[in-house]
Amino acid sequence: MTTQLSVHADPQAEAAGAVSAVVASLPLSFGPAPAGPAAAAPDVTAVAGHAGWTGRSADAIRNGAKGVVVSGPVAEDPAELIAVAGAAGSVVVLDQQWAGNTALAPTAGNVHGVIATALKDAVLLDSVAVAAPGTDPVHLLKDQLAVLVQCGINVRNVRMVQRNGNGYTVAGVVADGVPVALQGILTSALPATASLTILTSAGRADVVLPDPAAAWPAEVRAVTTEGATTLPTLYESSHRTSWSRVHAHISSGIPANDLTQFTSVMSLLSQLTS
Repeated sequence: MTTQLSVHADPQAEAAGAVSAVVASLPLSFGPAPAGPAAAAPDVTAVAGHAGWTGRSADAIRNGAKGVVVSGPVAEDPAELIAVAGAAGSVVVLDQQWAGNTALAPTAGNVHGVIATALKDAVLLDSVAVAAPGTDPVHLLKDQLAVLVQCGINVRNVRMVQRNGNGYTVAGVVADGVPVALQGILTSALPATASLTILTSAGRADVVLPDPAAAWPAEVRAVTTEGATTLPTLYESSHRTSWSRVHAHISSGIPANDLTQFTSVMSLLSQLTS
């Protein structure tokens, strides 16, 4: 039988992560936290990812939470939270714009295999992230870098080529000096999307990640000398994926590595914004 975990979300966290809808859609896994001053701490606390999320998450763990789900975390140093979560044996899962897509989950071996195979013969890595006008470019860049880290891509020597009100261009390299180009575009003419393209000497690999507002599927396609392959379509929202993951980590006792990956993202981001 699946263990049911109690959940608490304040209004800001509810708005950021559609917590009630997600919990209702996973009825065997989660239930509302008991109310009242004598009630036990909820098993899982939802935290909105605006400024101060690392402190709020650490407080939730100190108050007894076994797990924390952070929706849309902004750029912050997670060092203290890593220490608090590690000492308590608690799980922190980051519900991120595109990196949280089910296609990129650690268990999605086919996707990671396609990317790893393409990187062995890569000649160029190109990524484009699209967001609405008014989006903070730093937040967009953070989400884009999170996709690369989630894909296991180690980008080095990053530098800002240009940045203006319409977006940015970032350059870098991966193994063997293969060039990397990252573009961020702020426009209302296109839907919020992140794409990753790895060009090889004999073909390419493409990953297209949609807006996480609904269960729109990612598209993963590989072209090699043997032909073109499109991976099976997965209809699942990033919010549900994140909550399923926190339940699995708590139930199994296997730690999550979200904060470690976020540290890598912050390291890259600091090189570009310092």
